[in-house]
Amino acid sequence: MRTGKRGISRESGRGDAFVESILGDQGGGKGKDMNVEELRRQQIEIVKKKKRKARRKRLLLLPVLFLVLAAVFLAYQISLNRHFETTYYHLESEKVDTSLKVIVLSDLHSMEYGEGNRELIEAIREEDPDLIAMIGDMVNQDDEEFTVTRHLCRELKEIAPVYYTLGNHEGTLMYGKMDSVALDEMLKEDGVIVLINQSVEFEKEGATVHLAGIATDTDGYKKWAKGKMEGFWEEDGYKIVLSHFPSLYYSQLKDADFDLAFAGHYHGGLIRIPGKGGFYHPEGGFFPQYAGGKYDLENGTLIVSRGIGGHGKIPRINNRPELVVVEIE
Repeated sequence: MRTGKRGISRESGRGDAFVESILGDQGGGKGKDMNVEELRRQQIEIVKKKKRKARRKRLLLLPVLFLVLAAVFLAYQISLNRHFETTYYHLESEKVDTSLKVIVLSDLHSMEYGEGNRELIEAIREEDPDLIAMIGDMVNQDDEEFTVTRHLCRELKEIAPVYYTLGNHEGTLMYGKMDSVALDEMLKEDGVIVLINQSVEFEKEGATVHLAGIATDTDGYKKWAKGKMEGFWEEDGYKIVLSHFPSLYYSQLKDADFDLAFAGHYHGGLIRIPGKGGFYHPEGGFFPQYAGGKYDLENGTLIVSRGIGGHGKIPRINNRPELVVVEIE
């Protein structure tokens, strides 16, 4: 029994000496206090390093999180672009003795909403318009067949008269290729009234409205349209201009005498910034003038459609495809 106790005592003595050697002081408490402080400082430094490491991880994750959120937002916006919205405008004029409802379609680019564009056709049918204006780029310049647009035209002419003028994509198909396409003749076969730098009269309940279709941009206006349009500007009564290019209205047609004009082309500026409007179009540049909406000009009102389809690599953001309905009283 004694031997066992002495053995334990010796082991304990050795342990105490070992602890004291670690603390660095065989005989007093001052060294122990200093080493405790050193251990504390080391522990604090370890904690700081862990925090810095965690902070670096968070900083590395931020770009990844941003990219994920951006991808989700983009996917959501693209999903919205599969469904159009309807924009209504109400105008008043003493020149019109009866109400007149106009549907405006621009920049479809051979897109379909439902099989055979069923959704679009039914939405237009429910509006019960007096006339339908197609103002260009309803097809694509590289289309090899035009089933989508021709079927849409045949269906819509059973609802109301369809008036069609050309955009840049139709212009390329008809005039810019060696193997040109007689798209205007196809549309006429489908019962569409095609206006290529010419005008016609539309009548409802004894009221006459003059309609003109301008099928050129600013560069070609003087050569191809100016002379043909002179008689239209002199007409009395309510005058509506169907065109594709908004740039006409801050250049060639800036002082023209009309009551209402329609244009498209800019696709609403592709990315719509709240409070600023359309952000960019390859032709119009950044923040293009007349990107989409209603503009009260000196001699008349310009309504620019944001387009009901899409074309190109830049997706529409905060800029859903648009069906335009204009009521004139």
